[in-house]
Amino acid sequence: MSYGSQHIPTEIRQKRAERVVEITWDTGEKFRYTMEYLRVQCPCAKCAGHTPEEAQLIDGQQDVTISAITPVGHYAVKIVFSDGHDSGLYSWETLFELGINQEAIWAAYLEALKVAGKRRKASVIPIAVAS
Repeated sequence: MSYGSQHIPTEIRQKRAERVVEITWDTGEKFRYTMEYLRVQCPCAKCAGHTPEEAQLIDGQQDVTISAITPVGHYAVKIVFSDGHDSGLYSWETLFELGINQEAIWAAYLEALKVAGKRRKASVIPIAVAS
C-alpha cells in the first residue's frame, strides 16, 4: 500500500562506506542519494520551511553520515543524521522526486551555495589554547 504515493520502494540500502543510500523503486528504477544530499534536502519545516521563501540553505554537510533510517508507517522513513538532525520525514513521494530530479536539484543547491558565499565543507573554528 502506498498511501497516496505513486511509487513505493522495494529496497532501501544504506552503504556507509560510500556515504550513500540506494533505493530501488517499484518501477525498477534505482537511485543513489548521497547522505549529504538527503541532509541538505531535508523536508522538515525547519529546513524546507512552510513556503519556498522560508527554506533554509543548509551548508557544511559534506561529511555528514546517517545514524539511523526508521520506517514510518507504510509511507515514509525518518532519517537521523550524524549532526543530530532527526526531524525530517521522507515520504516515498519526496524520495522519488529527489531521485528523479537529483541532477537539477543538486545543481541548484550548488549554485545557491555559491551565491550565498557558503560551502559544502564544514568550517573549522579554531580553539584558543592557553599557554
